[in-house]
Amino acid sequence: MNDDIYTRPSDYDLEHEHDQQEIAFYVELIRRWKPRRVLDLACGSGRLTIPLAQLGVDHDFHVTGVDAAEDMLARARAKVRDGDPRIAQSIRFIQSDIREFSDDGERYDVVLSTGSSIAHLLTLDDQLAVWRHARAQLREGGRFVVDVTMPNFRSFAESLQQPPRVLLEVDLDSAAAHDDRRLVRYKATMFDAYTQRASIRFFYDRFEGPQQPDRFLSDFESHVYFPQELRLLFLHTGFEIENTWADFAFRPPRSWSRDLIMAGRRAAAV
Repeated sequence: MNDDIYTRPSDYDLEHEHDQQEIAFYVELIRRWKPRRVLDLACGSGRLTIPLAQLGVDHDFHVTGVDAAEDMLARARAKVRDGDPRIAQSIRFIQSDIREFSDDGERYDVVLSTGSSIAHLLTLDDQLAVWRHARAQLREGGRFVVDVTMPNFRSFAESLQQPPRVLLEVDLDSAAAHDDRRLVRYKATMFDAYTQRASIRFFYDRFEGPQQPDRFLSDFESHVYFPQELRLLFLHTGFEIENTWADFAFRPPRSWSRDLIMAGRRAAAV
């Protein structure tokens, strides 16, 4: 697998330039819950971790971001150095595989897995490892929040034809807010219904001024989660389902919902 986008943190940030609604959702969620410690799993370049830490400055809580990619963490740390100096007191970043991460310090009030990053877990063993580690990091009554993209059956259907077909879709066109950079993303998806695995090849064209576009590929092997499967992962690992939302506007799920956000509360030990 060639996840090239994770070695290009500036392009990753451009790809997520317009994630304001998602960030606003989590900032509001944390504001409502009033935690003292928040753990952001697979935090990447800090696109959510840093806004949460900014909130933490005013509401007296601390945020820890964990990611396996050192290039992404270096970008996140640079943003903290170049930003509001108060943030540095309420944030830290740790390089670790989220399947193995364990913090020996005080337990967390909230653990987050956002941006469909949980889709990188391709096996049931890996999924259970993350859910169990998340529970172990939480105090009793603490919350674990996961968001995923709902299955896109229209896209998957083409690859299930005989012979299989793969359509190239224009998936994203993102422009930077403060300069002339632009990132156009195309994708081709193959879906294996038995393993619930989507093999997605992303094609990127990065434009900057009059120069020829920089073109690169990034392959993404992803597990496709179904809602009841997500519920079972929470219930099996000692959580009670507290909330389920269909999008980042706190709306309830519908059959046509594009996203799924599920919050589980750590149940008391039996």
